[in-house]
Amino acid sequence: MSLRRFHYLAALGAVMACTIGLLAVASSPTAPVSSPLSPISKPPDPAQLRPVERVPREIFGEVGNFPLTNDDLEALVYPSATQAERNAALEGLKFFTTAHTAAEGAGPIANQPFCLGCHMNSADTFRVDGNGNELVTHVSQVSRAGRSTPTNFDFVGFNPATGGGRAADHLNAITNTGKAAAFTVFGDINPSTQAFDGLSQFSQNSTQHTRPSLSACLPDPLPPFSQDPNLQTGVDPNTHLSASGFRRASGERSGPPYIGRGLIEAVADQDILLLEAAEKLPNRSSLNRKNEFPECTGDCIAGRHNENTSNGAFTGGDPGSRVGKFGVRAGGPTMLQFIVGGVQGELSFTNPLNDAELVSPVNNNRPGCINTVPSPQVPESTPLSLRTLLRLTAPPEFGAPLLRVLNSPDPNGPQPAGSMEDRVQRGARLFGIDLVAFADRMVPGRMPAGGDGRDEHAISRIDRKVGCAGCHTPVVATGRLPTDTGTSHISNVWAPLFSDLLIHEGPAIDAERVVPTARLPLLMTRTDAESRLVSTFDLPRGLTDDALPHQNSGVANGREFRTAPLMGLGRIGPPFLHDGRVYLSNKTALEHPAGTVYTNRDVTNRPLVVKTLDDALLAAIELHDLPAPFTASNQSREFGGGCPVPPGDKVGQIVYRNGAEDICPPYDSKVSKENRGDSREVIRRFRSLSPEDQQAMIDFLKQL
Repeated sequence: MSLRRFHYLAALGAVMACTIGLLAVASSPTAPVSSPLSPISKPPDPAQLRPVERVPREIFGEVGNFPLTNDDLEALVYPSATQAERNAALEGLKFFTTAHTAAEGAGPIANQPFCLGCHMNSADTFRVDGNGNELVTHVSQVSRAGRSTPTNFDFVGFNPATGGGRAADHLNAITNTGKAAAFTVFGDINPSTQAFDGLSQFSQNSTQHTRPSLSACLPDPLPPFSQDPNLQTGVDPNTHLSASGFRRASGERSGPPYIGRGLIEAVADQDILLLEAAEKLPNRSSLNRKNEFPECTGDCIAGRHNENTSNGAFTGGDPGSRVGKFGVRAGGPTMLQFIVGGVQGELSFTNPLNDAELVSPVNNNRPGCINTVPSPQVPESTPLSLRTLLRLTAPPEFGAPLLRVLNSPDPNGPQPAGSMEDRVQRGARLFGIDLVAFADRMVPGRMPAGGDGRDEHAISRIDRKVGCAGCHTPVVATGRLPTDTGTSHISNVWAPLFSDLLIHEGPAIDAERVVPTARLPLLMTRTDAESRLVSTFDLPRGLTDDALPHQNSGVANGREFRTAPLMGLGRIGPPFLHDGRVYLSNKTALEHPAGTVYTNRDVTNRPLVVKTLDDALLAAIELHDLPAPFTASNQSREFGGGCPVPPGDKVGQIVYRNGAEDICPPYDSKVSKENRGDSREVIRRFRSLSPEDQQAMIDFLKQL
């Protein structure tokens, strides 16, 4: 095994720890627990398939103060979970929600004081969805990573006074760090060879740890070029590469809501491969008015699976390469590798499944910065209990309007004109869903004996409309996991994942991708819903992140991300996307909220201030692709529309090429073909909709 391969496998779980960040320490060691460590799910048994259980929507995620207890499980786990199963999850729940200390064994490697640190969103996020409906108001594993502002890498990167960086804990993102629970990954990439140097001499596992548990320890730096062996000779201003062919890559990772992760674990590998094959087949949409992307047919969607082993993350893992499911690039085939990696790589807790004590390179031999608690500091029961907790964490029930549609005699039948049911039904159809097939798989007792003969994933075969269901697969049947704690609830069920678990290319803006420094926060003036001018933090439009691009020997590249599951989307709310860039914040609601641009058939790239869940969903949809090109009516860069080019075509060291050509390339241009992502045709269809139809799709998404 090559050294690079070894470092990658050892790093995989730790790097993604806050992406599935499960950090725990036990009060006392216990005996090892017998359980399959790398379970392989067999294909589903069609005769046994049933709708997945869901937690009542009104109580989902509504828990007490942390650390959480048995009383909180009702709001999180499958309603039919036995007390024995709940007891098996309690150790994990307690440690997920308990702040850890150096006295327990928490060492100098830390992103947060505890797992919950990457899920501290609820207290800071707008808790209404735009229609007065409450979102989850408490914090648990189903919350997302919080964000109040963008991150300013000038301040989190390197502090010459200490030799380390700083945590993004300050609300001021213009002259300070900004505030986010997301964490930073970094390294140097050689784009011609795809070699990636994780700069382990500056931080373990290419992750910037900024909240050490020991007061004597320094946070990690993002190394300045003068100290980087790949870049210290300088970077060519034209090629953006050093003499050795490297450039700096950095990005942020934002903890997702851990909803239904056990369902993902139970999906059989072969079914993911079948989804990959199906996406290459032609499909029909009545919204294909003209062929603006001649380089591809149909939806332009070309998802592919990722692969990896799990034996590099923990003792007893599977050495065979298997289909990946977990992580923002589907880089992990098993849930446990992320759990064990997080325990080790984010708080320095050793455990019997991975007992290597990590040492922070920046703190090596620093007095007082030594973990003195003997290994193993976490018993085997802790990561296994954390896995049980995630297996048992169920999706919420759908919203009442969608339930009324699904429970009606004919889910495709007419709904009261102008009602929310009418809008939700229309939005689901535009999404690409066969509502009868969806109802048959989500409502107990609706599936006819012998099946309904409809699409097994509840995708419309007649007309995909916008076609979002092409990647956000509404229903995936889970297979059969080996008998173990919690697996009875997640095996042989129809799961509303709204994900194909495949990786897809996102849009790329070359000026932002090749520059050696991260994009700095930018304030833009926009018009809000009341026609008032508001200074907003601009949201970058490119979804490319070359930090840790390989995710197993080059299977994934820097543009590829796994389709995000949408379970609980309308109950949990933002932040959205892998780095949480689309956010709502009570702390910046009146001054400097988030802002982006959106499109419909009447106004192209009209400014939008993100102040409600509806705004955030619209922004997240638009960010699936680069902005629409200029048209004859939107040439102005003023408040009425146009391409969102920064003032002076520059942000920090990032210089945009001729403005619109770089950010808003014409659909038929070479830049468009190379830089628009898999979603380009789907988003073009979305842009062709009336504002009313766009809103209907948003109303549907809020029912999930």
